[in-house]
Amino acid sequence: MTTRLLHMHDNYVREFDATVIEVRDDGVVLDQTAFYPEGGGQSGDRGTLTDGVHRATVTTTRKEKGTAVHVIEGGVPFTTGASVRGAVDWEWRYPCMRFHTAQHVLSRYLQLNYGLETVGNMIKPDRSRADYSPLEHFDEDMKRSVEEGVNEILLRGLDVEIRFMPREEAIAFLKEKGYQTRYLEMVPKSVSEFRVVLIGDYDAASCAGTHVRNTREIGTIRIGKTKNVGAGKRRIYFTLDPPR
Repeated sequence: MTTRLLHMHDNYVREFDATVIEVRDDGVVLDQTAFYPEGGGQSGDRGTLTDGVHRATVTTTRKEKGTAVHVIEGGVPFTTGASVRGAVDWEWRYPCMRFHTAQHVLSRYLQLNYGLETVGNMIKPDRSRADYSPLEHFDEDMKRSVEEGVNEILLRGLDVEIRFMPREEAIAFLKEKGYQTRYLEMVPKSVSEFRVVLIGDYDAASCAGTHVRNTREIGTIRIGKTKNVGAGKRRIYFTLDPPR
């Protein structure tokens, strides 16, 4: 049985009811969850599960063959078939949402203005990063110029929309929008429907991650250190200042 991922349709679900469908040595699988399972460069969600008697701390969530495994600290107190209520650690999740949407805007900006391709990313709630190619150098003048350009877009208050499209329709739509074709080719042929995240009329991407509803929630981006991580590939770290 697969896990229904509530975040795929609503990134703001914080609490939910579910049934334990499998107990593992280190955690449980639920029939549905609002916890984001680590993937696509985004960290897995944390939080709590309770059956009204026992309360368990979820230290992370991972994806495994169509299920979401909730890793539990100190042993599993639940049995298969138990009804539980889950609560997402919002202090962890919400910054990830802000960072993930910011990374989409940053990547689109670097694609349009510098011809760069995103070749990796890691979304965490304190500082995130993304890898770009071809990029050998990223000096202070370029940092400040990119910051200014990206922040101007974030402060426009662009709405973020989630759409579901049949595979072929989504591929045609994303190619028209200039989305990286290499990522489209990586999606298994068995996937018949794409989840597409649109940021106003600025960006469109195939993404299963969590995002804010509007770029005003992000605040502004601050680019930190960068380093080479391979031939023609450079890693850019960034933080976010809170919305004004």
